[in-house]
Amino acid sequence: MNTHKDFVTPIIVGLIILSSITSGTLVMVFHDEFIGQAITTITAVIGACAIWLQMNKNKRLNEGEFIVNLNKQFTENKLTYDLFLKMEKYERTDKTKNPFTEDDISAIAAYMTFFEVIYSLISRKIIKIWMIDDLFAYQFFLLINNARVQEIELLPCQKYYVNVFRLAKLWHEYRDQEGCSVLNDEDNILKKINVPLI
Repeated sequence: MNTHKDFVTPIIVGLIILSSITSGTLVMVFHDEFIGQAITTITAVIGACAIWLQMNKNKRLNEGEFIVNLNKQFTENKLTYDLFLKMEKYERTDKTKNPFTEDDISAIAAYMTFFEVIYSLISRKIIKIWMIDDLFAYQFFLLINNARVQEIELLPCQKYYVNVFRLAKLWHEYRDQEGCSVLNDEDNILKKINVPLI
């Protein structure tokens, strides 16, 4: 869908061309270089604005493409996606039966590794948490605050998942600040771990 923003750059380019033609014409007609310099300066400012707008547009497009690729990596990994579906099914039950077994540990580790990469991207300031919140908060807290998954893998092996717990802390703080709830907060992993998150 095209919006008025899609037409900004061509309009600015048109204005640059028009002001260049006008500048040349005025200098030739009035033989006044001041008018030519003023219009040239205005043209340069408009050109700089056009470049800035295009760079901003490209940055947003690159960020969007990056997030789409992250989602694609998550959904196309059979191991993590099957675990996601299993956790989602469990979430919709009365939670009295534990469907998770030792066979799920490798999938849990792969799932956690995906979010360890997310934490690394955030800590290196490549992405910001607001960029991924809508897309990944449900998947993240579905795993991290699942009491059964905590029992089988997250708590016994917590020293290996410190960066994911750091991500949980950041994400909790962000969602609290934004007034958003956290899935299964009654089983908040941060209240159960004993590894330092410094």
